[in-house]
Amino acid sequence: MGELLFCHEPIAALPYYVEGAGINLYSMEELCYYIAGNTYLLDESFMCEELCTWVEHQMGLYTLASQLRDIRSLSQFVQAILAHTGYYTQKETEEIVLTVRQMEEKTDFECRKLRADRLMENGKYIGSIHEYRRLLGTEEAKRPGQGHIVGAIWHNLGTAHARLFLFQEAAGCYDTAYSLTRSEDSLRCSLMCLLTLGDERGFAEKARAHQLDEAKAQEYKKAFAAAENDEGMREFSGRMEQVKRLEHEGDRAQAKQAVREMIFQWKEDYRKSCRM
Repeated sequence: MGELLFCHEPIAALPYYVEGAGINLYSMEELCYYIAGNTYLLDESFMCEELCTWVEHQMGLYTLASQLRDIRSLSQFVQAILAHTGYYTQKETEEIVLTVRQMEEKTDFECRKLRADRLMENGKYIGSIHEYRRLLGTEEAKRPGQGHIVGAIWHNLGTAHARLFLFQEAAGCYDTAYSLTRSEDSLRCSLMCLLTLGDERGFAEKARAHQLDEAKAQEYKKAFAAAENDEGMREFSGRMEQVKRLEHEGDRAQAKQAVREMIFQWKEDYRKSCRM
């Protein structure tokens, strides 16, 4: 799961497979860790017989399994698991349970948006794009008075595309968001996408179309220039200077190796972003 977990409960001979996340859980501690890290992704399907059977037969927790089968509330279901295992402090447990309880009080549409937002925050951009698209196709999204939340979905959909370097698609999403909410942030992001694409003409035309004053347009351009000179870009420039230095010194093998390492890291980062 990416981190070392200290487990005092038994380790399962057969793991519990979380289908939505595509991971195997081998202990109650891992189950608690999963709950805490995916609180916004939990729904009633989490309270399934398969999980109860795994707790019963693989963990040997017959009383807890019986208790879980009788629970009808997701927040109580989560609380029972966390309280039994004691992996988190009482305060941490209360915060997790409170979050689940607050999710229970929201509409299904609101919960699904929060889950999509969580996928994006965790860098699962392809998954978030699919979830946002599904949300936009629901009847709830077409109902009157949903403009603000639908606009927020379009804005976040634009952000997910931008983080996959799909700036043209991102700009279109931000434009739709702006048409629904008139949020300056959506307009700014759309214009930033055009600057990223090197489309100065498109930037100027859109700025005029939305009656953006020159001072604000220059402010956006300065922000874009500053972003180009952030720590990550400086690090990249430093590594490229190292490659040039190695080539200048005649050490072409080391220069090629440095380039291969950078490309490999870019590929790994992009693959992570594209995972469901």
